[in-house]
Amino acid sequence: MPDGSSESDLKARAQRHHYRSLTPEEYEGLNHFRADWADIAAEADNRFFILGSFADDDVDRVNQLKDQINREMGNNAVAYRMDDFVPDTHLILHPILKFKLIADDSHHILGICEHDQGGALIEHGLLIESRSYIDKTHILKRSYPPEREKEQYSWMQTFGVFEIFEYYDQLYDWETVPEYEQQIDDLVEDLL
Repeated sequence: MPDGSSESDLKARAQRHHYRSLTPEEYEGLNHFRADWADIAAEADNRFFILGSFADDDVDRVNQLKDQINREMGNNAVAYRMDDFVPDTHLILHPILKFKLIADDSHHILGICEHDQGGALIEHGLLIESRSYIDKTHILKRSYPPEREKEQYSWMQTFGVFEIFEYYDQLYDWETVPEYEQQIDDLVEDLL
């Protein structure tokens, strides 16, 4: 957790985000999360939380962004996905709680959005729930021809999430893989 953050602060934030007392198993999961955070992200000056679909056709772009930040930025920055923390399935840490704890302590949240499948709508709802999340989030949205755009994205994404991030100049459109790669380069350079 951020420098100077105590174990009690983490537990208090976890309970606030979870809306109820944590079970002993959840406390164990929280302790493992804390240890993972110390190993993966605690020392980096720039922490990037990478979001996107883990479907076979999409996960390569998520990993490409994560790998590019980790490879090119050296010790100055670290990028991670949610599944980098407490991946062991026997440890219980509610996914929404884990998402919020990671988002709280990340400097930047970068989302790759290609459709409304999987957990995209839940993630987007969480991102716009908090002004602090909105301020540090940038969305790389895949564009489609108008007739396909309605098939790929829900009305909540189109008229809610995308409009919010477009208003704050934090929405980046791409259509082809080379455009996506250029958006990554430009965005990471701007943020660092």
